Amino acid sequence: MNDLGAYANVFEGITPFSGMVPQGFLVNFLGGLTDAGFRTIWGVDPAAEGGQVVDTDLPDRIGGESWFEMVNCVEAAREARGSYVMMTLGACYGGQAVDAYKTLQAVNPMPARLVAVEGVPENVAWIRKNFRDNGIDPDRHWIVEAAMSSSNEPVIFPVGSPGSGTQNCVSTNSNQARDTLVNQVIETGNAEKVLRNLLLGNSTGVQINMTPDYEQPFMAELCYVSAVTLNDLLGPFDRVDYVEADLQQSEIIVFPPAMAQLSAKVRRVHIGTHGLEVHREMQALFEQHGWEVVFSYDPNSHHDTPQGSFDLNDGVLSAVNPRVAYG
Repeated sequence: MNDLGAYANVFEGITPFSGMVPQGFLVNFLGGLTDAGFRTIWGVDPAAEGGQVVDTDLPDRIGGESWFEMVNCVEAAREARGSYVMMTLGACYGGQAVDAYKTLQAVNPMPARLVAVEGVPENVAWIRKNFRDNGIDPDRHWIVEAAMSSSNEPVIFPVGSPGSGTQNCVSTNSNQARDTLVNQVIETGNAEKVLRNLLLGNSTGVQINMTPDYEQPFMAELCYVSAVTLNDLLGPFDRVDYVEADLQQSEIIVFPPAMAQLSAKVRRVHIGTHGLEVHREMQALFEQHGWEVVFSYDPNSHHDTPQGSFDLNDGVLSAVNPRVAYG
């Protein structure tokens, strides 16, 4: 575990992108384009991006969470045989799906099926645009507008601030959270208004700040949203090469019920974890089911290594399933 030196040459054989980048777009070393408008919430100015020739380099030092994602993309693509299936859970605008597809085309081209699950409608529209911008026909892949949960019961889900990637259904759906919401609505005299919103529009009309610890508030409205389980997604497939998840702590309710199917069908998993306790529970879960943990780094941590110094916000948990191998 955490043998970073073994991946020193993981990007060898990939030719880094060099060429003209359209106005208003960002590009990475795979040639993957990202509409800068998806990133304005993080301070990116679309007018200042693209419109020129850009030369990129292969990653040569660990820069943070994205390096681990890319290592998993490369390893999953190189191992695949015949066809390739990748799932991204909490997909935001689908950046990881595009990276997985671009990586596959660069190192081991074959037919691919991408599955992207996202609960914010604006993000779902952005996934479709992002696919098209990168030469991927969204109608040939599965783009699922739903929240990831442990059951198919509709969930109260914060809808808003597209591109932030800060939504989850854990903090808004516990009995305590719902009871607190009910009391707040009653105490503020908004019960009639909220009831009308719910019956007419499946929304509470209640706004919350998803990032109370940030200087910039990311606001969202609490709505009822359809939910899908990981078992639902895995059911139609005989084999899945790579599952990537950034569920803002919902990983703790999404993965445990699906471990039987994961262990039977999935080769590789990479999870951005949230909270130290959640991270360690997730690592123990995969170890107990016989998975080999490749990378495990706690959330909100700093690391100095020969391959680079890096800081993590989300934790990094990558695991490989020895029962799903390629002949």
